[in-house]
Amino acid sequence: MEMTAYQRSAAKTIQPLPAGGDRVTVALLGLAGEAGAVLTAYKKQLRDGPADPEFRARMREELGDVLWYLSTVAYHLNLDLDDLATANLSKISDRWRDTPADAIPFDGDLDTSEQLPRHADFVFTLTRDPEDREVSVLTCNGQQVGDPITNASHIADGYCFHDIFHLSYAAVLGWSPVMRSLLKRKRRSNPETDEAEDGGRAIAIEEGISALVFAYASRHHYLEGKNHIDNDVLDTIQGMVAHLEVGAHRAADWEKAILTGFTAWRKLRRRGGGTIRLDLDAQSLTVLEPEPAAVTEDPSAAETFRAVVANLHRQKDASYGTSWKRRGEQISIMANIARKVDRLNIVAATTESTADESVIDTAVDLHVYALKYLTFLADAHPTVLPDVLPPRETGDGWSDGPDGFERLLAAVDLSALDAGGDEPIQDLMAAVDHTFADLERCFSGQEGTSASRRAQLAAQLADQAVRILSALRASHPELYRDFLDAWQ
Repeated sequence: MEMTAYQRSAAKTIQPLPAGGDRVTVALLGLAGEAGAVLTAYKKQLRDGPADPEFRARMREELGDVLWYLSTVAYHLNLDLDDLATANLSKISDRWRDTPADAIPFDGDLDTSEQLPRHADFVFTLTRDPEDREVSVLTCNGQQVGDPITNASHIADGYCFHDIFHLSYAAVLGWSPVMRSLLKRKRRSNPETDEAEDGGRAIAIEEGISALVFAYASRHHYLEGKNHIDNDVLDTIQGMVAHLEVGAHRAADWEKAILTGFTAWRKLRRRGGGTIRLDLDAQSLTVLEPEPAAVTEDPSAAETFRAVVANLHRQKDASYGTSWKRRGEQISIMANIARKVDRLNIVAATTESTADESVIDTAVDLHVYALKYLTFLADAHPTVLPDVLPPRETGDGWSDGPDGFERLLAAVDLSALDAGGDEPIQDLMAAVDHTFADLERCFSGQEGTSASRRAQLAAQLADQAVRILSALRASHPELYRDFLDAWQ
C-alpha cells in the first residue's frame, strides 16, 4: 500500500473529540503510549525468549498502532506521510552516504594551475621561532606554504598543525579556499568564482569551521576512537557553507573529512611533525612512516639521560633542599609522587604541556621522586638497599643532598631508552596506576607495610617512568630533545 493511500484510509477511522479537545495532543500522546507498548512487548521477549511464541504477532500489532498514530499526527498537521518518508530517506542519505570521489572536485574543467593538487606530499616541521614559541612550518616540494603557525594558546595543544584540516577538506571534499590561497591556485580565470568561492569570506568561513571542530574535538579526546561526529556540529557546518559550492556535499562527506583530518593530526602531534601524502582521487591523507635512521638520536641515550637528570637534580636540590620530604613519607613524599602519577594520566596520551611542564618533564619527575623516595627509605631502614646505599655512620643521610640520588641513578637500568620504546602509552600508564595503588595500600593496612615492600614498589615506579620516557622519546623526539636541551 502507498503511504499516502494508507494515510487517507487511516484518517477515516479517527474518532471525534469532545468540544475543545486538542486533536494533535491526543494523537501525540497516543503515539508515545504505543511506542511504550512496543518496548514492553520487546522486554517480554527478552525475559521469556522462545517461551513467548506470540512475540512476532504482538510486535506486528503494536508497530501497526505506532504507524496509525504517526499517520494521524501528520494528518492533523497537514503533512503527507509519503512526503515525510521521502524527506526522511533524503536526510538519511545525506547523513550516512558519502559522495563518490569522481563527483568531489569543483575544478575539474580548469587548468592544473587553478586546480587543487590531486597528489602531493606536504611536510610539517615543528620548530621554534625567534621568540622561542613552538611553531609548525608547512612545505610542499621544498617550498614553504604560508607562514609558520603557533598554537595561539596558553598550552601546547597541537593547533599549530591545523593546516592538516585544510588539507583534509581538500582531499575529501575537493574544497579549501585556504589551501587555494596558500598554494596560489585561486580560480582567477572566473572573477565571480574567485571572489565568492575563493575569496576572503570563504577563507574566513573555512578557518571558522576548523576552529569550531577543534574545540569540539578537544572535548572528545581529539576524536580518538570516535567514528561519528555529533549531528549538531555537522548541521552548524552545513549552515555556514550553504551558500558556497561545498554546500552541495552531504553531512557524511563532512564527517569523513573531519575524521580523516584528525586521524592524521593525532599522528603528527605524537611524532612532532611528519610527511603527509594527499590523494584527492582516493580522498585520503596518509602520514608517511619516518626514515629508520630518524628513530634514534644518539648511540647512548641512557648515558645522556643519566648525565642530564643528575644535572637537573643538582640544580633543583640546590634550590629546594629537603622540602620534598619535610612533612614525612605520606604527606610530602607520597603526595609528590601522586601528583605526577595523576598528571601523567591526563597528559600522557595527548602530550599537552603547560608553560613550565611538558609530559616529558612529568615522567622525569616521577622517576626522580621514586629514586628520592628510595633514599628516604634507606635512611629510615638501613637494610633496605645495603648494596647501593649502605648504612652511614656519620654525616648527613642519603636523602640529604645529591649523593644518594646519584648513586641510585648510576645503578638503575636505563636500557629501555636505547631500545626504541614501542610499548603503548595506555598500557604503561595502567602499569603505573597498578603499582601506585599497591603502594597506597601499604599505608591503609590492605598490603604488607614493610619498608622492603615499599622500596620494591618505588623501584618499580622508577622503572615504569623510564619505559614511559622511552615511548615518548620514540613518538615525540622533539619534546625529548627540548628536555635534554633545557638541562644539559
